[in-house]
Amino acid sequence: MPTRLFAPPDGTRLPLALPAVVPEPTPPGFPFLAALAPVVGAVVLWSITQSMISLAFAVLGPVLAVATVLDGRRQARRSVRRANAERIAAFARLRAEVAVRHREEAETAWLRHPSSGRLVSRDEPPEWRARGLAPVVLGAATVESVLRIDGSPSDDLDRAALDHARRLEGAPVVVDLAGGVGFAGPTPLVRAAARAVLVQTANLARPDAVAFDAPDTEVWRWVARFPHEGSAATLVLRDLTLPVVPGAVPGPSEAPAAAGGVVALATDQEQLPPGLAFVVRIDGPRTATLLQHGAVAGTALAPDLLGAEESCAWAERSSAYAERAGLGPRASVLPEIVRVRDLPAPAAAGLRRSTLRAAVGLVAGGALEVDLVADGPHAIVAGTTGSGKSEFLLAWILQMAAAHPPERVGFLLVDFKGGSAFEPIAGLPHVAGIVTDLDDAEAERAVLSLAAELRHRERVLRGAGVRDIGDLADDVPLGRLVVVIDEFQAMIQRFRGLGSVVADIAARGRSLGVHLVLASQRPNGVLGEQITANAPIRVSLRVMTRADSLAVVGSDAAAGIPADRPGRGIADRGDGVRVPFQSVLVDAEAVDEVRRRFAASPPVRRPWLDPLPTRLARADLEAALGVPASDAPASPGSHGSPGSSARRADSSGGPSPVVFGIVDEPDLQRRSPASWTPAVDGNLLVLGSPGAGRSTALAAIEAGVRAQAGASAVLRLGRGAPTDWQLLADLVTAARGGSLAHRLLVVDDLDTRFAPWPEEYRHAATAMLAELLADGRRLGFAVAAGAALGHRLGGGLRELFGEFVHLRHPSKAELSHAGGVGDLWQRDAPPGSGQWRSRRLQVIDVPPLRELVAPGPPPEVALDEGFVALVSSAAQRDLDLLRATGRVPVRLVPGGEREVLAGLGREPLLVVGDADAWAASYALAARARDTATILVRGGLREFRALAPASAGRTGPIALPPLLGDGGGECWAVRPGGSALRRRWPTTENIAYHVSGH
Repeated sequence: MPTRLFAPPDGTRLPLALPAVVPEPTPPGFPFLAALAPVVGAVVLWSITQSMISLAFAVLGPVLAVATVLDGRRQARRSVRRANAERIAAFARLRAEVAVRHREEAETAWLRHPSSGRLVSRDEPPEWRARGLAPVVLGAATVESVLRIDGSPSDDLDRAALDHARRLEGAPVVVDLAGGVGFAGPTPLVRAAARAVLVQTANLARPDAVAFDAPDTEVWRWVARFPHEGSAATLVLRDLTLPVVPGAVPGPSEAPAAAGGVVALATDQEQLPPGLAFVVRIDGPRTATLLQHGAVAGTALAPDLLGAEESCAWAERSSAYAERAGLGPRASVLPEIVRVRDLPAPAAAGLRRSTLRAAVGLVAGGALEVDLVADGPHAIVAGTTGSGKSEFLLAWILQMAAAHPPERVGFLLVDFKGGSAFEPIAGLPHVAGIVTDLDDAEAERAVLSLAAELRHRERVLRGAGVRDIGDLADDVPLGRLVVVIDEFQAMIQRFRGLGSVVADIAARGRSLGVHLVLASQRPNGVLGEQITANAPIRVSLRVMTRADSLAVVGSDAAAGIPADRPGRGIADRGDGVRVPFQSVLVDAEAVDEVRRRFAASPPVRRPWLDPLPTRLARADLEAALGVPASDAPASPGSHGSPGSSARRADSSGGPSPVVFGIVDEPDLQRRSPASWTPAVDGNLLVLGSPGAGRSTALAAIEAGVRAQAGASAVLRLGRGAPTDWQLLADLVTAARGGSLAHRLLVVDDLDTRFAPWPEEYRHAATAMLAELLADGRRLGFAVAAGAALGHRLGGGLRELFGEFVHLRHPSKAELSHAGGVGDLWQRDAPPGSGQWRSRRLQVIDVPPLRELVAPGPPPEVALDEGFVALVSSAAQRDLDLLRATGRVPVRLVPGGEREVLAGLGREPLLVVGDADAWAASYALAARARDTATILVRGGLREFRALAPASAGRTGPIALPPLLGDGGGECWAVRPGGSALRRRWPTTENIAYHVSGH
């Protein structure tokens, strides 16, 4: 039996093992005690009863003991029979599993070493992987299997199972031709066996490595059609069955040297030359014997035979493949430089959409033509720095543009290595645009627009009633779009989300007329399966590693291209044939010629709009929106224009949106108004750094609401702390009463608006604003606020806003932390630029609104009104000031209330004390709360020391009105009334009074 000549199949199955041997049963022992016990019992019973019948029980012991022994032996025999039956069944299962694994092992072997019959039946290119003579299959035989069974044999069943596992039937017998092979037998059969060996050798060996030396006769003339003419090794065919020609020089009588091999044919084994490593004695079409040199016995073999017509057809087919690959007898040396004028003039395709054929270089014997429609639909191009990859892309684009008008093909060029690669052809009317990595936002939106381009093309095809762009009528204005991305790897690394867009184009682009040409220095591992499966066209210029070459073109030839051969590469047009070629070099003359030829053609349709303007006036809103590049229906919440949107909302009875800018929707190829509908969307918060345009955005929103509901519908904080406090209190009072008459409250700098206020007022103002934010929607009221940092808002205010406008932030991290899309962050974004609902936004630049004018100061406090009680945080200072006006105030000190109470009948009486003095004067404080005008100079501590609790409320808030900064105001509480703001006399007032006025 021949030893195995191929590697074992891959797999991780559990190992096989011999079934366990059934052990011989142990004979049961005789139960002496069980037999003796009844005898002893019977004797004891007889001695007691003196009955002879009791002695009969003594017989039961021996009888039961013998029965037990017999039953044990019967049970042992039954167990052995059952175990043997289970072992036989285990052997059957083992043989079935061995048969399955033998079948898989044989199939794997035949896949690795196909027979000549399999080769000629497959319409595939030759493998051509060996650089010399490779092992060939002589036929099928029983060989030693790699399968092994664990365990040591103990009987014939075990030995039969092991023998069955070792024998692999119907497996290929593979031998090395270096030692020579001889065939002996009937002439037709040995020639068929030799043809099988020759075809297998021609399939495995490279044409430039191996040559064939066959007799120049009619029988073997077909061998000359092989493209092999290498010098590394020669396979000599000696047919001793041919008639001897008089005067012919006899061939060699021994096998060739190690650099080659010999295949000898004879009708008798004795006629074969000596020293052959293998001899096959053929007895019939399915029977033969393989004899190895030095072996005593032979191996039965089913020989591998091949017919003459099949061999000749395969030789012609392999020659055609070699011709295209630049390898065969007519192969020529490729030039170092190929210019456009060296290629045949492109045939004008007219208005046909069925082809994008273009000549991109030279191969042995002619021009290399690639058609993205017929061969594609997509292509992958690889090439390291200096390999000529960018020049090849230029040449391909230019040659397609030269053969097809802009009405039928356009190019979107994406360059992620600086932006200069496609500059020579930028002026062609076919070029829709060039996108570079110098502007990340523009590059991303251009590629995202391709998703909308696919939808636009789907609508055109659906409207025309066709399924493929090639079936469109000539008058339909829709051409093919070729998207060329240089350095695809860099683009994906920078914009991870674009990979799904490219994969979608790869999957649906064929019928829609969108083609991809993806170029990268190392595409290996970057392109997903969905892209590679739809990109049959492969081009590899010089790459650095064999793995990169294998990943692109399935051969390591591109890794061996010399560095001084830019433009030299390997191309596979999708048919599996790898062709060495020299790329054409684009010159200015060729570009100018194409530009002049199509100068009168209209520019190609651009698949994306210009970026948003850096400044947007309300009057320019319609012009900035432009006409959509595609007729896609408006998305929910988007409207065609500010006016039309409001009209549609009003006519339908729904709330009217407020337009405050425009958003960019590249994936829909359009711009749409940025609109906010307070009744639907809730409150709005504008976040952004100082100078980012927060105030402008709020002004645009305020102007929109004023235009819809009138100037009185909008309120704005910013007229001073006391006024803002009162405004919030009035709004909360109205909201609780369900009678809010206003539509919008605008609060700028919300994160710092209440920071200077006293702590209790700051917390109360936050609470009042939170109440308005939570309850305003049901009353038709909303808040639009601005802040630099949203996380600084206290009281959980941020969670009460339903919509957010994100303007410029200091960093991408802060933008993401604020809830924005970090990928849309721009370091140098202009004022008013940001994002709205995860899309880029430009806010309308409205004229600055009129500044809010703070109201005048409150009335001056009246000090000559009978009994006046003043509680002051600086009592001595106020005493001095009052005395300067000519008044005679009474100083209240702790324990001095008796003296003051004695003078209550005299009016006017002005009593001045600090909080401690009034708190210690219980009776006087009670009289003052009932009859006096209470004045408070200081803070809430002073107010609560004397003022009635009922007086300290501002609407719904249990606090008196907020006083202005500077200490020039005080609270005044009349008996039974609420606290009022009053102006305290200043030094100017004092001078006025002293002068006698």
